[in-house]
Amino acid sequence: MMDQENRVVVLIDMDCFYCQVEEKLNPELKGKPIAVVQYNPWKGGGIIAVNYAARSMGVTRHMRGDEAREKCPEIQLPSVPCQRGKADISRYRDAGKEVARVLQKFTPLLERASIDEAYLDITAPVRTRLATLDVQTLRGDMMPDTFCVGYGRLEEFVSEVLAGGSDCIDFDPEHAKQLLVGALIVSEIRAAVRAETGYACSAGVAHCRSLAKLACGLRKPARQSVLPRHALAALYRTLPIKKMKHLGGKFGDAVCDVLGIKTMAELEHFTEKELQAKFDEKNGTWLYNIARGVDPEPVRARFNPKSIGCCKQFKGKAALIDLHSLEKWLRDLADEVEGRLEQDALESNRTPRQMVVSFAVQAAGRDASSSRSYNFSPVDDLRGSTFASKALELVLEGAEGSKPKDDENNRRLKSPIKFLGISVGKFEDNNETKKTKRINDFFAAGASKETIRLSNENTIKVRRKNSEDKNYVLEKFLSAAKEVQKINKRLENCVHENIDRTLGIEATLDKQESFFAKFLNGINKTEEIKGDESQAEVNPMNIEVNRSNTPECNVIPCGDDSVDTNYSGSTIDEEINKSIALFEADPDDSTRVSNMRELLNSNEENLRTDDSEPLKAEPEPSPPIVKPKPQHIETIRCSECGKSIPVNKFDEHADYHLALKLREEERKEMRKDRERRTVNGLSDKEKDIKKKKPEETSNKKETRTSITNYLTKIDSGVPTTACAECGKKVAAEKFSEHQDFHQAQRLSRELNPRPRGAKRKASPGGEPKRPCKPIDHFFGSRGAASSTEPRDQINDRPGLHFH
Repeated sequence: MMDQENRVVVLIDMDCFYCQVEEKLNPELKGKPIAVVQYNPWKGGGIIAVNYAARSMGVTRHMRGDEAREKCPEIQLPSVPCQRGKADISRYRDAGKEVARVLQKFTPLLERASIDEAYLDITAPVRTRLATLDVQTLRGDMMPDTFCVGYGRLEEFVSEVLAGGSDCIDFDPEHAKQLLVGALIVSEIRAAVRAETGYACSAGVAHCRSLAKLACGLRKPARQSVLPRHALAALYRTLPIKKMKHLGGKFGDAVCDVLGIKTMAELEHFTEKELQAKFDEKNGTWLYNIARGVDPEPVRARFNPKSIGCCKQFKGKAALIDLHSLEKWLRDLADEVEGRLEQDALESNRTPRQMVVSFAVQAAGRDASSSRSYNFSPVDDLRGSTFASKALELVLEGAEGSKPKDDENNRRLKSPIKFLGISVGKFEDNNETKKTKRINDFFAAGASKETIRLSNENTIKVRRKNSEDKNYVLEKFLSAAKEVQKINKRLENCVHENIDRTLGIEATLDKQESFFAKFLNGINKTEEIKGDESQAEVNPMNIEVNRSNTPECNVIPCGDDSVDTNYSGSTIDEEINKSIALFEADPDDSTRVSNMRELLNSNEENLRTDDSEPLKAEPEPSPPIVKPKPQHIETIRCSECGKSIPVNKFDEHADYHLALKLREEERKEMRKDRERRTVNGLSDKEKDIKKKKPEETSNKKETRTSITNYLTKIDSGVPTTACAECGKKVAAEKFSEHQDFHQAQRLSRELNPRPRGAKRKASPGGEPKRPCKPIDHFFGSRGAASSTEPRDQINDRPGLHFH
């Protein structure tokens, strides 16, 4: 990508463009003060453009035609054409396209900012010109109407560039040379625009968009200004913040008020973090960069506008108050959009995919603006009637929360509408090649792929700059499927032709699977082919997997009666060791695995001793062979599930149980974590109660005092304990006595049982209470309890009665 700090960016701004267009249409206006007014004739119409001759007489765009005549009696007031009851600026729009076509001849990096403005990135043309131009031949008079910021005359800047040095420490001779050649090219651009269109323009030349915009407005009209980087500090010392692009509105006011500054030089005193803290992160970073002359926004090649739309204001009594007037204006706006879309389709061959409707309603004494969008479907007919009907739905839904009804009569709107606008955007090119897409097109992510080549071993190697590329993932999936098909086909050929063959498969780390994953997914299986005379077994390990990132295991074939499995003994031991490491804390599991390993080793030794010829280890693994299937295979009864498993399958079966065990251990651990979190959720008070309860129960018989102590008010400063039976808080030192009280209650209920279903009734007034045993009867030789509380209150406790 091009160096952002060494670009040459230009802004071309057409001077008083609407006035120049009127002068070209009516040559009699040339040289006279002109102000273009809107179609509304009230007070002479609203002024939308003023040429410099009228500005010198005090006329501004905020005036109306009658007020402008008072300031300048000889002023000419051409009016904007009117169509469908609103302004028609097609003539100015067409003139802007005419200028843009001239600018496009100098660089493809042309971005139209508006009807009368365009950004150009001429870095490439400048460097091309420098390759053939002798800079020492440049003179100031070769660039008429050119000024350089920080210099009184252009010749001073030219002399410093030719000398290759300056008194300023920030002077960059190479970039200054590029700006000087850029100014020469911009002079040629302006001359071409004047010659081919008859319009005058101003220009700004700098290393970024914002500064080019700033430089363009310094020496208008019909002039151009160059802003070198080393002159920026001097310009910022006196430049008001409101003069900077994007800072002329409310955001600029907020920056001045919050920071308490007025010039751009003062903005440089703040750090990026300080600006991000006072504003948001994005705006803070932008302010920090623009204070240092940094604006990385590129110039994007865009000739056509992003959107096509039109709008209408309804001020004062012209506000829309009924449904029919709303429908009428939406149809007019939609028809204009349709006409412009037809012209745009002929010129640009593109189609919009979205419509945006903007409106403003008068509510609570103020205008409330809003907008709604609608995405076109493939079946929508992009005509004015479609735009109008969809816009009506969006406006009514947004302004009133309702939808239009079929054949609805005219009615009054809930709130007057002050503004309406319809625009279409998100254009797509009408290219036939884009309408029919292959599946790969949906995964393409640009020019990130480098090469795709086939090796002699029919192995696809795909190299990428970015492993996350979607196209890479798709091709990787498809190539893996092709490899599997090739392997299966070759295995079938080996079985039918009885040919000894070895296939080499090159796999990446992300294709390697663990031992358990292979077993559970059913990848590791043995194919059995039954013939007319004999049976043959093909071992899948005939496929030798060469993986540079995994240890190699030497497999020794042991003949027909071999107990060789799909994996060597070293691989099995390694897997079992890994499995044991996962739950070493459980001795039973470790013992079971050890017994399983001994069982495997013992069976292997028994089979080897039965063989007539001893096995001989070979220094290197011999090629796999197709061997006849043994008639009788010894089986082992699994201690876990009770099934009889062939010896050559028992190791895989054992590892299957290991996998199940691992899964069960993981589930148990999750349950323990859940229980642990539940226990941790208990309050500290409940934990204290559980800890102290055994001690208090053992000591409850040692300390017994009067039962009246339970009715005594507890001081808040004394430590208390909550009773588990009644929930009351009792002083800690008297908690054992309180428990004796509950014991007495239980004894009283046992000695004085109530009939089932009977309810205790209060004693009638004056009638003596039923006599019952005194409380001291339940405590052996202890004396009667003293009480400081009235007896009638104590008697109210359930199950306790005192004489």
